[in-house]
Amino acid sequence: MKRFTSAVLPAFLLAVSVGQIYAFTNFSSEIAAYIGRTQTDVQFAFSLGIFFLGMGAAFFGKIVERNIRLSTIAGTVLFISGLCVTALGIMQKSLALVYIGYGVLLGTGTGIIYISPVKTMMLWFPDSKAIAAALPIISFGLGSSLSTIVYKGFGFGGPDSVFSMRFRGFYDCLGVVKESGEGIASVFLAFAVFYVVPMVAAALILKKPKIKVQTFGNDIPALEFKYIRLVKDPFFLQSWLFMFLNISAGLCLIPLAKQMMETEEVGYGTGLVTAILALCGLMNGGGRFLFAWWSDRLARRINIMLLILSISAGVMCASFWPPMIGAALLVINACYGAGFSVIPAILADHYGMTNISKIHGAVLSAWGFAGLAGNQASIWVYENCGGYKAVVAMLVAAYSLNFANALLLRRRSMRAVSSAV
Repeated sequence: MKRFTSAVLPAFLLAVSVGQIYAFTNFSSEIAAYIGRTQTDVQFAFSLGIFFLGMGAAFFGKIVERNIRLSTIAGTVLFISGLCVTALGIMQKSLALVYIGYGVLLGTGTGIIYISPVKTMMLWFPDSKAIAAALPIISFGLGSSLSTIVYKGFGFGGPDSVFSMRFRGFYDCLGVVKESGEGIASVFLAFAVFYVVPMVAAALILKKPKIKVQTFGNDIPALEFKYIRLVKDPFFLQSWLFMFLNISAGLCLIPLAKQMMETEEVGYGTGLVTAILALCGLMNGGGRFLFAWWSDRLARRINIMLLILSISAGVMCASFWPPMIGAALLVINACYGAGFSVIPAILADHYGMTNISKIHGAVLSAWGFAGLAGNQASIWVYENCGGYKAVVAMLVAAYSLNFANALLLRRRSMRAVSSAV
């Protein structure tokens, strides 16, 4: 019970709340229409959010190591402030305020919250590190589904059906008009109210177990940890590259998911598009759990990287046929999330637990740079190089390059184990 109240429950509440950042595709077009800017201009707020997410994770790792409660409260304040400033920016029709709110404040807060529960979970569940680390990361993926449902509502069955249910989301309740975007600012204020209670409660109950952390890594003993040494370490650099390429590829699809499915080539209806967007979050979370569980059972955990990249490259090749893009989005979301869930345990296997929040945060700086590179590259290629098929070709190349990188990383890991023995 102690594990549940001090780790599992707060980790879930925090991560599922900040996972809202991935739901930006739901309201980017409404924001653009209301403030009179292009979709590309508004979409840059998402890129900034991912950049500052990575930077928040990278530079607040030390605070997370020292004081888990302080770091969680700081992240919560930044996240809620980001939603409020975004609402203000929409009211004032100020793109700069939207960038500051959704990009800088919400992004940084999300990065701090993202890494806060990960080490705590691994300390509470030392025999299943990948699954333990994956729980908050899984919840983060599910957060976009929660946000989509809260925003658009949920229902099944028609008015004449015996079994029917309809939950009205913020979109209906707050009078958001799709054509003009009127009322979208109220949605962000409603999100702030919706998320603040569970996040504050989680920050107050999240605790680390009272155990002495042992260092068992190969390269960086606890007393000698320095960032400058870390960035010169080949294992770290290749892990960083794995995350950068995998995240960049995933972020090529996530921001454009709605637009790609609504193109004439693909031709999905509104209902199917909404269903796939909601399922993408579930697949993201499911992929994080499945591959984390799988990696805990492999003799060499690092082999899971090769499986993730093989599946990703295969499904992208299949999606050159337009009707496959929906299925590809679901599978890519699962594999994209899987990269996040397996990397903490892979790093812990190599470096030990003592400084894992710092090292994990440093690797997640790749997330920040990928947020700029992947998102902007996909939009440019989509608009200038032939639509969604050009984006697919770019992704096939990215996954192939990352597969070669993962092979080299696996070889380096095996050499490190052999030398340790």
